[in-house]
Amino acid sequence: MTRHARVRGFTLVELVVILIVLGILAVAVIPRFFGNEFAERGVHDGVKAAIQHARKVAVASRRYVCVAVTAGGVALTIDVREPDGLVDAVNCTAAVNLPVPQQGCPANQVCARPGVVLGGAAGVIFDPLGRPANGDRSLAGAATITVTGQPNIVVQADSGWVQ
Repeated sequence: MTRHARVRGFTLVELVVILIVLGILAVAVIPRFFGNEFAERGVHDGVKAAIQHARKVAVASRRYVCVAVTAGGVALTIDVREPDGLVDAVNCTAAVNLPVPQQGCPANQVCARPGVVLGGAAGVIFDPLGRPANGDRSLAGAATITVTGQPNIVVQADSGWVQ
């Protein structure tokens, strides 16, 4: 009596199923790791959080806070003068540090990563009540800031609410 040894291995059906699963992963998941979507979302969230922080600082300190927007990021500064009785233009000169500064970027800025560009409004000034204002201290309209591949960030005119 001879015994035949059982050959172990994968069947053709199992190999085909594995190839199909790998093909689906290659089409759906792998491009996310090599695309710029995560960087864009990160910059969008960082810019939105910085603008919200600027509004909160303006209300808490009862001062004018400026958010300067460039293609490379945003920077937060504050007008340290008492707003009562001032008639001249807003003069934001002192930096407002972010609660969690971005690595490789000044403490008062959110820097755009390579391939991500900001646009829209050149900046936003928040008055001591958290509303958008112009440089001459009059109330401003809504401001829209764009980030490559992401929804717009809108600062509402009447309330300063950041969406």
